[in-house]
Amino acid sequence: MEVETMRDEKLAGRRETSRTCAGCRARINAAEMESSFRVVLGLADPEGRHEVVVDLAGGSFGRGAHVHATSACVAKACAGGFSHAFRRPVGSKSGVVVEALVAAADRRIEGLLLGARRAGWLAFGEDAKRAAEGDLPLVVVAKDAGQSALGGSLRQAVADGRIVAFRTKAELGRLFSREVVAIVAVRHGAGAREIRSASRLAESVGGSATSS
Repeated sequence: MEVETMRDEKLAGRRETSRTCAGCRARINAAEMESSFRVVLGLADPEGRHEVVVDLAGGSFGRGAHVHATSACVAKACAGGFSHAFRRPVGSKSGVVVEALVAAADRRIEGLLLGARRAGWLAFGEDAKRAAEGDLPLVVVAKDAGQSALGGSLRQAVADGRIVAFRTKAELGRLFSREVVAIVAVRHGAGAREIRSASRLAESVGGSATSS
């Protein structure tokens, strides 16, 4: 019984860490999971054609399909890959899926930042700059903060790839109930990885996680 349980756990682990891209049909191994995203079936239209819904957090129930976060793979998936994966007509347009992915990444980053704030894992302004001088996991910089904001103590963070550009100073200010916010440091490793992953997904399809 113990041997069978261990075998089942190994098989389950393989299923979780190896997927097939609905676009190019290549395998998505564990190392590539962060460069792909999951979709689930949405409601069908009167003609029986479904839309797909981006499930960035991976928490939606039901059968899903995975896609490399590239414009080419998204286009191939919408051209027939999703229909093949779900075994029913899917009428999603690649541009709509890309926009949905970018919007989902934006919401994901916002939620992670708010959660990190509640947990006391954020530093702002000069405190963020001082924290970034060490091996802090991530620094979020407003898109309109200017190049001067990335100098000094943040140069090493830029060189290490620990910078994510997100929204504007005014938008970050509203998010955190402040006048403006140019720089936010994330002190929590797991949260930083999730934020960076969401940002990279949006960038990889030609967008960026930002909202107006």
